[in-house]
Amino acid sequence: MSLFENESGLFSRRLFALGGMQVSLFALLAGRLQYLQISQSDSYATLAEANRVNISELSPARGLITDRDGALLADNDRKLLVELVPEQAKDLDNTLAELQEHLGLSNARVRELRRRIKRGPSFKAIPIAEDVDWDAFAAINLRLPFLPGVSPRIGEKRIYPEGEAVAHVVGYVGDKTAADLRRMGRIVGDTVGRSGVEREFELDLRGTAGVRHVEVNARGRTVRELETNPGQPGQSMALSIDVELQRLVSQRLAGHSGSAVVMDIETGELLAMASVPSFDPNDFSRGVDTRTWEKMLVAERKPLLNKAIRGQYSPGSTFKMLVALAALEAGLVSADDKVTCSGVYHFSGEMFHCWREEGHGPVNMLQAIERSCDTYFYDLALKVGINRIEAMARRFGFGAPTGINLTGEKWGTVPGRDWKRANYDTGWRSGETVITGIGQGYLLTTPLQLAVMTAALANGGKRVTPTLVRAQETTSPPEPLGLAPEHLEVVQQGMYRAVNKPDGTAYASSLLIDGQRMSGKTGTVQVRRISLTEREEGVIPNSELDWHLRDHALFVGYVPHNAPRYAICVVIEHGGGGGQVAAPMARDIMVALLRSQGQKPAADGQPQAMRSSTPGERS
Repeated sequence: MSLFENESGLFSRRLFALGGMQVSLFALLAGRLQYLQISQSDSYATLAEANRVNISELSPARGLITDRDGALLADNDRKLLVELVPEQAKDLDNTLAELQEHLGLSNARVRELRRRIKRGPSFKAIPIAEDVDWDAFAAINLRLPFLPGVSPRIGEKRIYPEGEAVAHVVGYVGDKTAADLRRMGRIVGDTVGRSGVEREFELDLRGTAGVRHVEVNARGRTVRELETNPGQPGQSMALSIDVELQRLVSQRLAGHSGSAVVMDIETGELLAMASVPSFDPNDFSRGVDTRTWEKMLVAERKPLLNKAIRGQYSPGSTFKMLVALAALEAGLVSADDKVTCSGVYHFSGEMFHCWREEGHGPVNMLQAIERSCDTYFYDLALKVGINRIEAMARRFGFGAPTGINLTGEKWGTVPGRDWKRANYDTGWRSGETVITGIGQGYLLTTPLQLAVMTAALANGGKRVTPTLVRAQETTSPPEPLGLAPEHLEVVQQGMYRAVNKPDGTAYASSLLIDGQRMSGKTGTVQVRRISLTEREEGVIPNSELDWHLRDHALFVGYVPHNAPRYAICVVIEHGGGGGQVAAPMARDIMVALLRSQGQKPAADGQPQAMRSSTPGERS
């Protein structure tokens, strides 16, 4: 074969290979074009549209919270805020410098923002400033083309017109956290209910998110709004609270540490539930600094604690009515049986003292409730036994949740033989029955549980479920406790005498409005042990003791005495005597409540005149 033929064949093979490569490349390009323009046309059209149209979710307006008559307890207001998405900022240092200049940010704030940017995900917007004034907000909007990643927007802030008075009931909102997302799933918006009604009814109050479509240019600036769906506003709620009464209760308890509960004895609606000291939920919805938060956490009087449902106290003498009912039901005594009180009760080599050092002399059940004679109930408790006392306490709801529609409720403690063995690995002692008979020892209750107990004593023996929601259908109807009417009448007469008879421990706090009076029972709970030496030398009065060593003051009662409608419980931590501190507060609250219901005061235009005070019992 000639050289020419060899070279010609080599050229043809090369030409063929080159042509094959060209055909393959063309086929590849054609396939890619087919994939991009036909198979993936919808996807890329969507991406192109996304470059042209910004889609953002809109936070719905949060539902309003009102009192039973429509007065606003939680409202919404406009706020101007500025946010930053760090990964979208081309020059973060320059962006922060401009924001500091226009928003007046302090150097400390800028350092805090840098730490948050460093620690958090760069794709997540972080708040730069809230409640920005209009001039600064306008200046940022003018500079937007040169501040990529910065987003000024108009949001909503939660405001609480009644402030501290309703803080523990209504609660407050705060920035959403990872824990909130785990608890409730995806949350649209900046805030979430953090406590109280705001937390408990978060799903109802939050509403449904809206969507906003806007067209943007190549620089990301808004050209025009295409479509907006505002979403569904949250559901507004009417609470059972009477805001005027709630305000009065808070004012009356001011300066103390404690709580008060006022409830309808038939429906369970709470007209007032206050805990003091309190806090301003407006501060919390805006966000408090770490130092302020930690200071409130360790404060001696615990302003963050809703003491009405989370405070646990020995009920003291307010528990004596249940011991009396247990004895009457068992047929162990009659209301006329008497016990002689000398001031000291001797049992098993121990001395148990009555609050009245000189004693009460011979007293029957009515007189023992009226005068709060400890000796009578020491003796009665031993006759009844801890098993019957425990059973009666549980029937009235102690040691269990009341069913209030708030989270975090404490259950208290109802001691007994099994409880003692389970918690202390030892047997029950008869001496512990003695002190349980006057509502002390291991027994613990919450103020709300005491209010529920009082309602049952007043309404004929039905345990109601307390509620904060107005006109809510009761999920669980009042539970009859199976108490004999004649036994309840004995207890009711004793409570009437405690407030309205000269020897009653709350006689100084009696009231008379349009022929209607208050029935009730005082309680004074020791929080320290009084030694024999101190008793011999004279018990140190509460006024001379450090605050944390003073007795708790309690009062439970109901009005009107002849047609009960409302129950009340007042607990003042380390307040001193129940008759001197808690009972006068309850009287003032009930006077205001009766007047608000259209009742007229007595002829002199005032509640029945104050009388000289009787000593509060130490039980």
